Amino acid sequence: MRDFPTGVTVVTSTWRGKPAGMTVNTFNSLSLNPPLVAFFADVTRGNHLPFVESSSFAVNFVDSPELLNSFAFRPLEERFKGVEYRIGSGGSPILAQAYAYLESSRERVMEVGDHVVIVGRVEAGARVRDPQPLVYYRRAYWRLCPLQP
Repeated sequence: MRDFPTGVTVVTSTWRGKPAGMTVNTFNSLSLNPPLVAFFADVTRGNHLPFVESSSFAVNFVDSPELLNSFAFRPLEERFKGVEYRIGSGGSPILAQAYAYLESSRERVMEVGDHVVIVGRVEAGARVRDPQPLVYYRRAYWRLCPLQP
């Protein structure tokens, strides 16, 4: 699967009174009516717990490899160290570096193999600035550029 490029986001939530988050390359739009999104979380590392146990989450679209790596590799309790954020209207952290975000209420959680599928109903969102989007491909981040005609 590493030869299939995917988008990357940071999903965040407030869990047990503290901010929690992780980098995911499994975020997708699921439905337009109602507006639903989904992502998958590995249960073997425990990263899924904040999203299974919280009633809402935010999807932060970021274009910083450093920020994506922080939320992918740091221990869960250290991921917000030095990261600017605000709490959104749904109660989840919105990262200051995000070029766009979605706030979602948790709609459904489904266990599938060693992952959970977390589905959320989009309640709010905004595009903050023009991005320089990244994709994850062959275990590295890549910037997008248009093909010349």
